[in-house]
Amino acid sequence: MAGSWKTIEMPGWHESKDKRSWTFKLRRGVEFHSGKKLTADDVVFSLNYARNAKDEKNQWASEFELVSDVKKIDDETVRIDTSKPWTPLPSYLALFAASIYPKDFGGHDKAYMETHEDGTGPFELESWTKGQSMKLKRNPAYWKRGVPSLNTVAFNVVSDDNTRMLQLQGGQIDIDEGPAALSMATLGRSQDITAADFPSTRVDYFNINTKAKGLDDPKVRRAMSYALNRDAIVKVVYGGYAQAANSYISPGLAGHDDRVNGGEYNMDKARQLMRESSHPDGVDVTLQITAGDGERELQAQIAQQTWADLGIRIKIQKLDSATMTTNRSTGKFDIAASYATSDVADTSQMIAFMGITDGSGIRSGYANPDVKRWYGESLVESDTKKRDALFGKIQQRVADDAPLIPIVFRPALYGVSKQVQGFRPAVLGTYGLKETRLERD
Repeated sequence: MAGSWKTIEMPGWHESKDKRSWTFKLRRGVEFHSGKKLTADDVVFSLNYARNAKDEKNQWASEFELVSDVKKIDDETVRIDTSKPWTPLPSYLALFAASIYPKDFGGHDKAYMETHEDGTGPFELESWTKGQSMKLKRNPAYWKRGVPSLNTVAFNVVSDDNTRMLQLQGGQIDIDEGPAALSMATLGRSQDITAADFPSTRVDYFNINTKAKGLDDPKVRRAMSYALNRDAIVKVVYGGYAQAANSYISPGLAGHDDRVNGGEYNMDKARQLMRESSHPDGVDVTLQITAGDGERELQAQIAQQTWADLGIRIKIQKLDSATMTTNRSTGKFDIAASYATSDVADTSQMIAFMGITDGSGIRSGYANPDVKRWYGESLVESDTKKRDALFGKIQQRVADDAPLIPIVFRPALYGVSKQVQGFRPAVLGTYGLKETRLERD
């Protein structure tokens, strides 16, 4: 890519030969919903705001810490400088935290922008009741002609899976996002509904505190991984709408390696490792799960039963989600059942978040110098095959050390009315609905 323009219709980007500077050409004729023309001034303001670590509310500034400067070249050109080569920069610029606002928030302050919008997308905000509903309307000035097809889109927050399913079956809603996996067969039997599963980056896993007594021995943790019957979990918990996980990197990401041995079910190996461990007589461990989550509870029960054969005595503790988050961020847990998805299309974010845990939210206490070194090399490597090889080594090392136990890869599940056409979420779970249309009888 260095030394040449990569074109996407009109806009494009160019990476300098020393790989420490990126120049971006902006699309012409783009307007904010307020009618203001988008220029380089807006991009520079927004990206500098995104990387402002001094703003305590900005929890995503660390994602842009390698950006050293953002400069305007002319009204249609922006240059981004980095402190060192950073191959995945374009992927991170697609992160929601790098959204483009009008310069100086269009004359408003940050507090105003927290409850109002002025974007450039295909839909504008019409109304919003926080925690309950949101309604969007078509942007007639969208830069791409002929889209969107929909005039309005309404989002309603309905936490109960069964209620959403009944609303979909009754025609009150057109899309049910995230139905329970075990309900997909029921939805699929309806002649008016499509039970759809889409590629995702989600991985369900057991987060292990490697500093906890008994779990400080990697042989114990690896034994637990060998003893976990993931195929049973796929069948019992998800009705087949999942895949046994061999790694913490999902097949939805380019760096996933099928060859990683991190999901094998082998009780003989598990028992041998326990005999060789510093705790051959077993350990007492508390497994924290989110209260009211039926899938989590089934996962925990299956793990509890199989780990008992190793002498690992599990107490299941049900907590509210806020307490779960606090306990994990402060290291007050033995094992926590959780899941993760990537916010960017590049594999590096998940590699770091779960494999280099000193500064992340999972707080496993795991820190392997080889993993950290390979990760650093991957950030500057532009050759895809060499990058993927580094990611593969990281995944296998993490599997061997087992600071976490991957359980299943989860697709994104939806129940969709057959009147809805052209609906396809991206692998990150986002959907712009630009090409989606509704065909009523």
